[in-house]
Order: sequence, then C-alpha cells, then structure tokens
Amino acid sequence: MNEVQFSTLPTRKIFFRCALPGLLAMVVSSIYMMIDGIFVGRYIGSHALAAVNLAFPVIMILFAVGDMVAVGSSVKIALLLGQEKNKEANGLFSAAFCMILSIGVLFSLVGFLVTPRLITLLIKDAALAEVAWDYTRIFLYFMPAIMPLFAVDNYLRICGKANFSMWMNISVAVLNIFLDWFLLAYLRLDIRFAALATSVSMILGVLIALTPIVLGKLTLRFTRPRISLFTTLGIFHNGSSEFFNNISGSFMSTVVNAFLLHLGGGTAVAAYGIVMYLDSLLLMALYGILDSLQPPVSYNIGAGNHQKAREFFRLSCKVTAAISLACLLAMVCFPRELASLFLQENSAEVLEMTVTALRLYAPAYLFLWLNMVISSFLTAMDRARDSLTIMVFRALIFPALSLAVFPQIFGVTGIFITPAISGALTVVISTTIWRRLGKRQPQEAEKKTILF
Repeated sequence: MNEVQFSTLPTRKIFFRCALPGLLAMVVSSIYMMIDGIFVGRYIGSHALAAVNLAFPVIMILFAVGDMVAVGSSVKIALLLGQEKNKEANGLFSAAFCMILSIGVLFSLVGFLVTPRLITLLIKDAALAEVAWDYTRIFLYFMPAIMPLFAVDNYLRICGKANFSMWMNISVAVLNIFLDWFLLAYLRLDIRFAALATSVSMILGVLIALTPIVLGKLTLRFTRPRISLFTTLGIFHNGSSEFFNNISGSFMSTVVNAFLLHLGGGTAVAAYGIVMYLDSLLLMALYGILDSLQPPVSYNIGAGNHQKAREFFRLSCKVTAAISLACLLAMVCFPRELASLFLQENSAEVLEMTVTALRLYAPAYLFLWLNMVISSFLTAMDRARDSLTIMVFRALIFPALSLAVFPQIFGVTGIFITPAISGALTVVISTTIWRRLGKRQPQEAEKKTILF
C-alpha cells in the first residue's frame, strides 16, 4: 500500500489492510512460545513448565538489548529512506545488523559465566534451578544466530514487506510446532530439546528474512557499515522505551515468580506460567493491530486530516475492546479447558490453581485495551514521553505497589489479582493524560490530539 492511500482510502479499508497482517504476524510470533508450554507441560511435566516460566524472564532480558538496537535503528533507517538517502540507509542498516550480531556473541559468552549464578540466586529450589539452566543454556549456544530475528522483522516492514514478514513468522511457528511434537511428544526427550526446537525455528526465521535482502530484492542491502557515535547514541535513545518496556516486564515477571515460589511453590509458578502463555496471545494481538496503525495515524495527523485520525482511534477502541472481551469470557467460562491444554492428566493440583488464577486474572482485560490504545496513539502523535509515562505506571509502578500490598493480605490470590488492580489504576493515569492534553493546549489539540 502506498502511503498516500492512508488518507484517500476509506478508514475501515486502511484499518484492516494494515491491521490484519500485523495481527497475524504478532500472534504467530507468540505461538512458538505457547507451543513450548503446551508440549513441556503435557509431555515433561508441571515441574518443567515451572522451570521454563522461571527462566524465561532472564532470556528475555538478554533479547531486550538487541531489540532496543533493532527498534532504534529502524526509526533512523526509515527516515533516511524517506529522504531518499539509500546509501546512508544501507550503511546504517549494515552497521546495526553487525551491532546486533556482536551483542549476540557477547551475551552468549557472558551468559555462560553469569546466568548459572543468577538462576541459582533467583530459584532457591535446586531441582527447578537445574532444569531452568538446562533450558536457558541452549538459547545461549544459539544467541548470535537468533538475536537478529526481531531486527529483520522490523527491517522487512520498513521495506513494505508486511505480508512477507507475516509468512516468515508463520513459518517459524509451524516449524516449532513440528519440532516440539517430534522431539517431546514422539521421542520423549527432555527440556533442552524444547529450547532447541524454539532456537532452530527462530534461526529459520532469520534465514527467510535475510533471503530477499541478500538477493538484492529490497531497498535495504548489505554494504560497508557506516555509523557515527552520534547516530549510535541516537539508536539507543530511540530504542530506550522499548528496552525499558521489555526490562520492566521481565523484571516484574521475575519478582512475581519469586512471590509465587515463596507463597505457593512450584505449583503456583506453573499455574501462573500457563496464564502468561495465554495472556501473551492477547498482548501480541493488540500490539500487532496498534503498531501497524501508527503509520496511517501519523500520516493523517501530519496531513491535517484530523477526522480520519479520530475514526482510526474509535475503530481501534472497538476492535481491541471486542478482542479483549472475548478473551475475558474465554478465561472465565472455559478456564479448565484452557488449563488442560498445558497439563498432564495427573496434574490435578496445578489444574485447580490454574483455573482459579485464570478467573482472577481475567478482569485485567477490562482495562488493558484502553491503556494500550491511548499509549499507542500518543506515540503516533509524537508524544513519546506521555506514552512512556503510561507504560511505566502500567508495567512497573502499579504492579510493584500491588505486589507489596495484596499478597500480604490474600496470599497467592493477591498475586493473581494484581494485573486487574494495576490496569484499573493505569486507566486513571492514561485517561487523565489523554484529556488533559486537549484541555491544556486547545489549538495544539486541534492539530495533534484525537479526543474521545
């Protein structure tokens, strides 16, 4: 789609042309994570599922730095391409890709020195810690090869290859499903092979994404790397919001797991892990929709087409609210069926706790969609600071305060209700920022702000 069509085509047509590939790409990119949980829980056991849930935040922290470079460089590369400075864009692209590979090599080496001690520090149960390390070290072996996956996905979108990106992510998910079935269900191998299945699938994604670049079929291609210190600092600055989001999420997951391990043991950790696998599907779906809409929203605001931007906002609210409500109803009405996907028949204790956790967690979806829509539209309006403020309260401050209070009163139940309470409090912050922005500067609001 040519960007001029962002303002000429009907709003609904633009919405679905942009949102559907983004939605499918983000959902399938989370599927290979959920598939691991299903196969690990059903064919290895709930103890292995708990170990994966304890180890995964550590893995995501390692990926966060590479993701920061990917996001930060994508912004600058897109700007250069928009200015028709293709040579500079390719030099920056090549330098950023080399930087991401170097980060992968560094983290792989440092990870083998630091991660075993970190896992032992975070997981007091020796048996769980050993399984978590078996899972994590496979990712460390392959870190240099899988680190570029998130970056190449961004670079494909810059070149207008949203559909190609979608099919790349679907290929990764399909291969991961097959390998999980073959290695865990058919051969009955251990937790290391769950990590191997994911790593091999991610490497396939990188190879698929690089193929059109290497063959010279895209505007971006590998050349002599060119980057200045100023540009490097700019990349880290532009990607800092994404980095903070990833780090805060991983940090809070680690804290939550520590509370769960202390109050409910491995059973509570396994139950919460199942909730997080299911929750990731909704999060990725909403991110896919909203991220894909930022270009047309920004284009129309810049072109002064405020009515179409308002239409995008209203349509985004309707669609994300409907998806969130459907997920809420599924968790409330069918918690046992959802939990059973991840568990063996003899895991009755984990099953009952997961059913409770799903029903307590579900009300968070009443608030999540609105916080995400407002934050995304603020970013599209070049209000990054306001968007970051909402994210900090949603992902860090309110969850930390809730964890400091409610588990002391309600025990494990207090942990499961934390997302709903944090989401409700964040709605107050996000709607206040949204409305105050229009009231404080009426003229600027007419140009930049999309009111309810």
